This record gives sequence, structure tokens and C-alpha cells, in this order.
Amino acid sequence: MGLADQMNQQSLDEQAMRQQANQNYYARSAPPAQHQPERTVAAPATVIVFRDQRKQEIQNYAIIGQTLWNFAPQHTEKIPLSELDLPATVKQNDDRGVDFRVPGINEGQ
Repeated sequence: MGLADQMNQQSLDEQAMRQQANQNYYARSAPPAQHQPERTVAAPATVIVFRDQRKQEIQNYAIIGQTLWNFAPQHTEKIPLSELDLPATVKQNDDRGVDFRVPGINEGQ
């Protein structure tokens, strides 16, 4: 075995010892993993107020263009924004601590 091969083998042996030492260090210093069940807390419902003052609570929605899409568990509902009293909807949600914003309206103020 040549001198270069001996040096290469010694280097590999040193790397293996360092890796083993690092693994032992991390195994000792890592706290034991504790499995905590994830708790999902439902976000408060968003209230939409229609122009006729009727109210509806929704959970999962998107506003695309001039339409609010309500993704209810049993069905999807398409609600034109023109049917909503937007200032009343924003106020109702602000009072409940829910952030309700319509893209493009009141931005930059």
C-alpha cells in the first residue's frame, strides 16, 4: 500500500470517527421526542351581510373578481358581491375579531 493510500485510509477513518462522535453527541443532547396530538381549533366563522340585512355565517370562502364563493361542506355557493352590504359585513367581522377584506376595495388607504 502506497503512502497516498495510507493517508487516504487514515482520513476516511478519522471522518468515520467524527461522524460517530457527532451522532453520539446529538443522540445525548436531543430531548426525547414527545408526541403531542395536534389540536385543530376552528377559526371563527365569517359573517356576510346581504343588502336586505340577512346574515349568513361562512367558514371556507374565496373572493374572485366580483364574486364570493362559499365552499360549504355540502355545496358550493356563488354570491355576487353586489348582493352584499360590504361596509356592514366588514363591521360585523371587525366586531368579532375576524379579518374580512375585499381585494381592491379600500386598499392603500
